[in-house]
Amino acid sequence: MCCNGYSKSATANNDGSVHVDEHVVATPLPDGYWLNAFPFSKDSKLPDLIGYGAGFEGKPSAIKLFQNPKNVQYVKCSSNSWKLNEIQILDFPVAMTYADLTGDGYNDLIICDRYGPDLTNLWDAESNNGGRIQWLKNPGDRSAQRYWEAHTIGNSNGMHSSYFFLPNIYSSAGHFTVRNHIQVMGFPIIRSPNDFTSPVSILIYTPTYGADTHKGPMSWSGQVAFKDKFHLIQEVKVLPGANHGLDMLLMAGREGTVLIWFDEGKKVWAHNIIGTGLFLQEANTYWGSSSVDVVRVHDDDVGYIATCEAFKGNTVSVYVKGKDAPKGAASLKDSSYWTRIEVDDFGPLCPEQPTGTVQNVAAIKVGESDVYSFVVACKGAPENQGVFMYTPLDLEKGRFTKTRITSESAGRIAVAGYTDPTRMDIASISHYVPGFHTGPDPPSIRINTVCIGHSTTAISALRLNNEVLIRVPRPGAVPGGHIPTLPMISIAGRKLSLVVLPPGAKMELAQNDGAKVIYGQIGMIDGHGKTIVRTIATKAKGVATTHVVSHDGHVTAGKDGAVFLRVEELGGESQGPFATMDEVTTTNLFPRSLYVGWDVRRMKFPFLKVETLDWASNGLWNDFEFYNMTGFYVYFNDDALEEIVHIQAWTLGLGETVHNHSDKSFCEIHYCLTNGGGEGGMRYFEDDCTDPIDPALELTREYVENNSTLLVVPSMHEHGPLWKVQPGSEARPQLRPNDTADYPWHAWLAGAFGEFEIPIKPPLGEERQRFDVWMA
Repeated sequence: MCCNGYSKSATANNDGSVHVDEHVVATPLPDGYWLNAFPFSKDSKLPDLIGYGAGFEGKPSAIKLFQNPKNVQYVKCSSNSWKLNEIQILDFPVAMTYADLTGDGYNDLIICDRYGPDLTNLWDAESNNGGRIQWLKNPGDRSAQRYWEAHTIGNSNGMHSSYFFLPNIYSSAGHFTVRNHIQVMGFPIIRSPNDFTSPVSILIYTPTYGADTHKGPMSWSGQVAFKDKFHLIQEVKVLPGANHGLDMLLMAGREGTVLIWFDEGKKVWAHNIIGTGLFLQEANTYWGSSSVDVVRVHDDDVGYIATCEAFKGNTVSVYVKGKDAPKGAASLKDSSYWTRIEVDDFGPLCPEQPTGTVQNVAAIKVGESDVYSFVVACKGAPENQGVFMYTPLDLEKGRFTKTRITSESAGRIAVAGYTDPTRMDIASISHYVPGFHTGPDPPSIRINTVCIGHSTTAISALRLNNEVLIRVPRPGAVPGGHIPTLPMISIAGRKLSLVVLPPGAKMELAQNDGAKVIYGQIGMIDGHGKTIVRTIATKAKGVATTHVVSHDGHVTAGKDGAVFLRVEELGGESQGPFATMDEVTTTNLFPRSLYVGWDVRRMKFPFLKVETLDWASNGLWNDFEFYNMTGFYVYFNDDALEEIVHIQAWTLGLGETVHNHSDKSFCEIHYCLTNGGGEGGMRYFEDDCTDPIDPALELTREYVENNSTLLVVPSMHEHGPLWKVQPGSEARPQLRPNDTADYPWHAWLAGAFGEFEIPIKPPLGEERQRFDVWMA
């Protein structure tokens, strides 16, 4: 097995305007090798997926149909779940394609199997039924429990007895020499085990039908298209109708990138070597090309060619054509039009094996651009594995931007519109072949959606360990008529969303909503006609409601705009009081969006008992009913160093205290969601108090009441600054010599503080307990 510890890292020059969403279709898989988009029928709204591994010696591979949940008329499952159905069991399956061979409107599978364990142990076509091509009849029902009927098309020795060892690794379906029936072509990789020098023959199979064509072909007749001509054919791309209505093919192998087609006039097969690919290198058994696709540029569907080189190679190259070249596939018949340019080099997979990381290439349209990009699949070492997208900057000079789409191992890409027929997604399967290469993670199938957007006007969310990093546009950068909003989470029966309101913009909220400003200001007209202005903090050592007070629910942003938390009551859910922590629920509300990481949507936000947290290992909160929910960092998206706020949530049981935390370096405001006992809030010592704090006495009512002032913070209210404020300022903090905010003693104390000895043992029961819930 090849090691994973060495690679030449290819740096991804990620563009901040590229946003990637990832959805996991299936994980873990037993192994991973092939993936194909599969339109189940001519009426399918969106394609399904066919995926499978190569299998193991003595353990065949299950060919799996993953049913697209968007095709709701067929699939009875949740909106995000891809239902799995095993449609056949095969020994060492390799490549596949599809076509409607029965004419019933349902696509059938055409698949190569019985390949053998590896290139050193290929299965003999004559003695072991090796190198077989089959077609699997579509039953017309995605959920059919019986295996799809298998019918043999041919083996690689089907034409001449001298070709006993020609296992087909690749097959293609199309109209290659006739127009009335689908034909199948077989492309062997090598002639016999470990024979990397002998040429192989390309085979073509034409079907014969009976009176009822819906039964499918009765038999197949095989011919040799090219005898003993090519070496190490790794991949083929069909160009439909490009040969005066017949199909041509682009082939990647040791000869490089080769066009093949049938010359109807001369009744012979023809070929043109467009480029020889990666040249022969010392100590590398492989050269040429291993994967190829044509990429559209404006109205030219063969604008340039993207290739991976060599056989399972390390190099990404493009072929660009001269200005005098014709558009379309005609340009592929003349090599003089094309110039090869190396775009990237991933380096060897490991020192012991010169074969590289790059497995597969596919063209993709991204956004509104009519100059298409392309993506490559890399099995790689961890720093190189994944799917990478290359977008042209200067095609003539071969300059591309490079974006990492996913960091999961990828052996095969299937580009199609899985979520929206007007937009191309990238499906990929891990390359996981025991005995050859396995990555560090369990194999999986993912779908990535790529969006080229204006990142300065969108709210994005990325996972940052156990918290979320949210980046918002500056209100002044948001175009008129647009109000970016991001639902985040529900806590204790209230929904929290982040809103960016451009300068002077107006927004209507519900009367029961709260609006907690974290940047800028908002204004509203109350029932008495008075203008109420809210900023990031109410007056120092004061308490204010965050409820909307305007009669029509309208709030208007100030001259700098505003960023605020919208807090909505959720109908049918309790907003407290809460007698147990099981009642204080949280729900992830981050939407499926191009700007929200897939791993963010999978996060859970539990309340954890503080005594279990690393920072609480000093024992101060042992046996306290004190809980924390880790939270969210909010930054502006045009300056990674400018943090707006950090948000987290807390709960505290009746009669308890969170202890003094005047040693914290930051300014902190508490926003109460539920005041369980009705009397909870902040207590603070006066600014001029310099006496040392006694940690034992601060747990007693007499000491606290004699030395501090209580600010009760009702539900949906917030308090103002408790830090020492600079003279002449409303909220700017005084700083200690170490540049941290200067605070007196302060702490959140729950209602009924002093009525119980702290810590309360055993904890209060449901009949007495009432939790405070707040955000800091």
